[in-house]
Formats: sequence, structure tokens, C-alpha cells
Amino acid sequence: MDFFNLSLSVCVTAYDDTFYSDENRHKLRFTANTHDGNEYIEMQKGNNSSKIANTHWHSSNGLFMSDGKRKIDYVLAYEVNYDSDYDENDNKDDPSTFTFTSGRINGELRRNKEKQANKRENFERNLEKLGLELEYVEGKYCKKTYFVLIHAPFALLMKQAENLAVKMPILRSDVKERTVFEGMLDRFLERFKFFKFDEITNERLKEPNYFTAPFIAAHLNCYVGHENPVTFFDDSERSRMVYDLLIRTRYDSDEKYRVGIERLINNGSYTAAFPLHEECESKIYDAQNCNNREMLYWNWALITNFYKYQPLSLIRKYFGSKIGIYFAWLGFYTKVLFPASILGILSLLYGLSTFSRDIPSNDICGTDGIGASIIICPACESFCDFARLNSSCIYSKLSYLFDNRITVVFAALMTISATLFLEGWKRYHAEFAWKWGLLDFEIDEETIRPEYQLRVKSLETKRVNPITQQMEPYFPFKKRLFRFVGSGVSVIFFLLLVIAFVIGIVIYRIVLLNVLYRMDGVKPYAALLTFSTASFLNLVVILMLSYFYTYLAIKLTEWECPRTQTDFDNSYTFKVYLFQFINYYSSIFYIAFIKGNLSSVPGRHFFGFQPEECDPAGCMVELVIQLAIIMCGKQFWNAFIEIAWPMMMNIIRSWNIFASKTKQMKKETIRRQWQDEMKCSSMTSRWEKDYVLNPVSRQFLFDEYLEMVIQFGFVTLFVSAFPLAPLFALLNNILEIRIDAYKYTMTTRRPVPERAKDIGVWFSILDGISRAAVLINVCQFF
Repeated sequence: MDFFNLSLSVCVTAYDDTFYSDENRHKLRFTANTHDGNEYIEMQKGNNSSKIANTHWHSSNGLFMSDGKRKIDYVLAYEVNYDSDYDENDNKDDPSTFTFTSGRINGELRRNKEKQANKRENFERNLEKLGLELEYVEGKYCKKTYFVLIHAPFALLMKQAENLAVKMPILRSDVKERTVFEGMLDRFLERFKFFKFDEITNERLKEPNYFTAPFIAAHLNCYVGHENPVTFFDDSERSRMVYDLLIRTRYDSDEKYRVGIERLINNGSYTAAFPLHEECESKIYDAQNCNNREMLYWNWALITNFYKYQPLSLIRKYFGSKIGIYFAWLGFYTKVLFPASILGILSLLYGLSTFSRDIPSNDICGTDGIGASIIICPACESFCDFARLNSSCIYSKLSYLFDNRITVVFAALMTISATLFLEGWKRYHAEFAWKWGLLDFEIDEETIRPEYQLRVKSLETKRVNPITQQMEPYFPFKKRLFRFVGSGVSVIFFLLLVIAFVIGIVIYRIVLLNVLYRMDGVKPYAALLTFSTASFLNLVVILMLSYFYTYLAIKLTEWECPRTQTDFDNSYTFKVYLFQFINYYSSIFYIAFIKGNLSSVPGRHFFGFQPEECDPAGCMVELVIQLAIIMCGKQFWNAFIEIAWPMMMNIIRSWNIFASKTKQMKKETIRRQWQDEMKCSSMTSRWEKDYVLNPVSRQFLFDEYLEMVIQFGFVTLFVSAFPLAPLFALLNNILEIRIDAYKYTMTTRRPVPERAKDIGVWFSILDGISRAAVLINVCQFF
């Protein structure tokens, strides 16, 4: 089968210019009226009004079209005359300004709305040409909002399933299941019944395993469940196949080949596009009768389930394999942190129990030994005095807490466990990937990104695929090389910029230390205050640069124009992690390996500055403080953004503080008002409930992975300096799993179910970190 040509026949057929000969069917008619000398816009629904379905507003029927039979596979939403009304309200306190500017504003708004209406009508006409069935509904609670309900007939789904090489079950598997908790560990965990769900829930969550094969419409009778076309494809698969059509369909009527729902959302033609959540209204848990979303809510999303296993098969079924793999990896990583946390606590307890018997620190602290007799040079040239060695007593004792005999053993075990973790993950991944039909999922089965297709279409270059032997779009090597070189130069420049910020922090420390040494009252604490405030300042800089680098990386990756979504994700991931590696770890590397080696004879300067020196007891205390502030501060900040910030914004809105100062705040305020109205009604449609939920970004899983991989670096690379890092990581991850679960299940729109074979390039990054951990932990002891 010519996969590429077949894909084009379904997804890119909308490129045909004959689609644009019909008259506008959804065009909005603008009528200019006057009121007290002021012109405003009244948007009427033209021919579109006849398409607004007489929908029954009850939630139990919210997943089907108005006939109650056809499933809603996807929903598009757009708002009419939204900003105009509120712009008028913003200016009504100044009538002269409102009268003078309203004509110009309304004229621009009218032209913009007409363009958006034309794009929508072209896009929707092309969707119908592809075979999708559309139904139009006006929002009841979401004022001036209109919804396009999309249903894919079974014939179209079969054609799409062939294009996307969807794996469908053909035969019940008779292979005996083996788990990673077999043998002694399995028997040990069986004793703890509270880790598991009750028998009824377990029976509901248990799913049979099947052998699968790529779907071929001609062999429909060979697949399990072919008797019922309504349930043959899961809801998640249906949504994924419809979304593939949405991102490849044209919306222009000229030769520019503008395509895709994502671009229509970006230019304001639509405000949202999402698959529907299932209902989740039950106040009492009923394992036998609840739907998949309710099962996830009661058994996974609630924080009270923090000690239970995750229902991974149900997660994959509802959200798709990409999200399922993320939670499987996060759960496995969290379980590995349990023994590491215990070892870290034991290492610290050993230091606490034996620091009074440590000979080197006792010699430094002694009042009649070398600590009292050795005189050390001043820490600064102008305002510091000579000091005795025993002035570093506190630092020497604190250094011993984190740098003792057990710490060496602990660091060695952690470097070994990092490798064992990756090997264990490969085994665990192979188990559930086989169950989910992902083991033989290859990049060649992925459809080409529409952005790549359009870029290549303008170049009119094709080649024969060396694997499939079919013609496919091809981006010439010279053009790709030019883009890679340009992107690489940009990455190097901004990496050097990060290092410049680190040097700036070092200069800040030198200047502040000299200032504090001039103050008699704070001179004894000058060093502690300096590197504590510098660490907090470094954390602020890190958090600020993180947002900028994420934006920069995605723009550079889009410019490179990767062929598939996997190629795009891998390139984007590599750039951002490279940025964040330097961003988070550079200051720590400086303290651990550079600062202590800059000490020299008194009076020597570098570029006019006296170089920083470690305390006579070493840089260990400063390194611990730097690690604790950056690692824990990052985790607290992420928790604040995910939990506290939305709560604070809700309180602020309830107090009407900063009332609608910006367009974004206006939209957010109205969205919250709609939510409050819906809570008081049991007759709200499913699409309206989902519309007022938080949107999901295209790269929503990237930030989740990045946070955990940065954390993995703290846990492995510098664990010898901060043995409590695994404990803080464990506590954070236990909370993170449930926060993310609740977020995706209840507070955000349903993400597009996507397929993935594994965690992608993140595994290579983790492998590189585990290898580097061996060298870095060894070097910290010398």
C-alpha cells in the first residue's frame, strides 16, 4: 500500500483549489448601528443560524450529537464580538475618547472578524469534503460562543486508521504475564494490601491482552469487535484520527497553502479545539457503573491515593500512550527513590552521631592545638584581620555532616543505582509496551508533520523512501545543513550568555563580601550572608532564563522544520535541556570544582579582583547551601505555580482586584464567571463544561519531563554533597503524580491522545547523566 499517497488522499486532499468555489455559509454579517452618536458592531449569524442544532442541554447526552446516536469526536469553538463589547466598556468613562476612536476600532474589528469568518467557513467546508459531519451549537452559558461538533463516520475512521497504521486487536493473547515485581519482591509486596485497589475495582481495571496488527479496512472481519462499529475504535483513537485531519486541512482560498487548526487558533479564528471529557458528576464511588474518567478521579487523581499503584492501562486508554508512558516512568522513578532516600537519611544520621569524634574537625576546633596556634591570612585586603584556624570550627563540623566515610559509600551506591534504574526502566518499559502494542512502533509509521509537507511542497522536492520505497516529501540536505548551523550558532551564543550571568553572580559575591567586611556588626557572618543571598539571586536568574530559553528553543526548532513530530520533540528537547543544564548546574560546578582552586598568594588579582576563596574547612557548606536553595527552591516554585497561584488568582478575582486590566485577564475573568454559573446548573452541555477548563499546550508533557530530569541530575550528580536530595525528590514526586493526575483529569481540557514508543530522547539524556555522575561524584572528594 502506498502509505504516503493514501495519507495525502485523506488529509491533504483539502489542498484542492476547487474547494473554494461555493458561497460563504458561515459568514457573519456585520451591521453598523448608531446609538447616541457612537457606532458599534452588531454581529449576526447569517446563514449559520439555520445550522445551530436544537440541542437538549443535559449533561447525560453531552457526548453525542443532537440525534443521540453519533459520537462527538472533536469540538471547535469560537467567540463572536468578544473583545468589542469590553473595549467599549473600558472607554465608556471617557465619552469623548470613545466617540473619536470607536469608528476606527470598529472598522478594523469588522475587517478582522470578516477574515476570521472566511477562514472558518473555508476550513469547515473542507472538513465536510473530507467526510466529517459537523453540527453547530450556540453556547447557553458561554455567551457569544459557538461550537462546531465534529463526528467522523466509520468509513472515514477506517480510512484514517489505515493511513496512521493504527494497531487493532486480532486475537486474545495466551502469553503468560510476567511483571517486574515477580519473585521475592513480588511476594514481599503482596503482604501490603493497602497498595492495591479493592477486588471490584481490580476487576474493572483488568483488561485482556491481545495480539495486534496494523488496521486494513479490507480485513475488517479479522479484528476483534468489528461487529459493533460504534465501539470498534476507542474514543481516544477516534479523537486522534480526527485531529490528524484537523491539522492537515486548508483554510485559505489562495495559493499560500495555509493549513491546520493550530494556526487558526493562533490567529484567533477559533478560540479552542479539543476532544470531550467523559462526565464526572458522581458524588459517590461506584466501581461497577462509573465511566473511565470517574474511575481515574476516584482511584488515581485524589491525593488520598498517594500510596496506591497507578492504573496505567486505564490512563493509556483514556489519555493515550504518550501520557501513559510519562506516568509509568514517573511512578517507576519515584519508587526507585525510596531506598535512595533511606540511604541518604542514614548517611546524615551517621554524621550527626559521629561528628563529635571526628579528629580533623576536633583539631580545628581545639583551643590548645593546631586550631589555636595556626594563623590564617585575612579573607580580604583592606578591612579583614588575621584569624586563627579555629574560627572555622562551625564550618568544619557542618562539612563533616555531609562529607564523612558513609558519604563515600552512599555516593558509590547512588551512581550504581542510577545505572540500575535505567536498566530496570528498559525492562519495565518492554513489559507494558508489549501490552500496549508499542514495541514495533517505528518512526516510519509516523505521519509527516504538515509544516514539513508545506515547506517541501513550496520547494517541490521529493525522493524515494529507502525503507518503504515510496515517494515522499524531501527537504534538501544543503537547506537542512544551513538551518542546523544557524540554529547551532544561536544555541552556542545563548549558552555563553548563561555563563556570563554566572560570572556576574561571582562578581556580585566578591563585591558584597567586601562591603559586608566593612560592617563590624555583620563581619562574622559576612561569608554566610554572601553565598546565601547569591544563591537566592542565582535561583531568580535561573527561573527567569528558563522561560526565555523555552520560547527560544521552540522557535529555533520550528525554523529547522523537522520531518516528524518525534524529530521535532527530540530536537526541541535537546536544545532546552542543554540550556537548562548550563542554567541550573553551572554555578554548582563553579563552587564544587573551580572556586576552591583559585586560591593563591595574597595580593594576586584577576582582572582587578581578588579571587574568591573557600573557607579553610572547604567549600562543602557553601555547596550544600547552593544545592538546597536551587533544588528545593525550584520544587517549591513549581508547586506554587501548579497549586497556590491558581488559588490566589481565584481569590483576587473574587475580590475584583485588578479588575480586567488586560485582554487576557478579561477572558480569564469571564471564563471563571461561566464556570460559576455552570456549577449552579445541572443542564450544562459537556462541550461548554470543557470549554471553560484550562487549555492544554502542545508541548504540555515537555515541562513535566524537564522538571524530573533536572531533578534526576541533582539526585545523582551532586548526591555526595547533598545526601538529602533523594528525600526531597521523593516527597516532591509523590505529590507531583497526584497533582498532575488531578490536573489532566479535572482541571484541563482533555489532551489530544497521542502515540509514543518510549520517553524518547529523555532516555539518552538520563543515560548521559548517570555516566557523568560517576566522574563528578568521584571528583568532589578530591
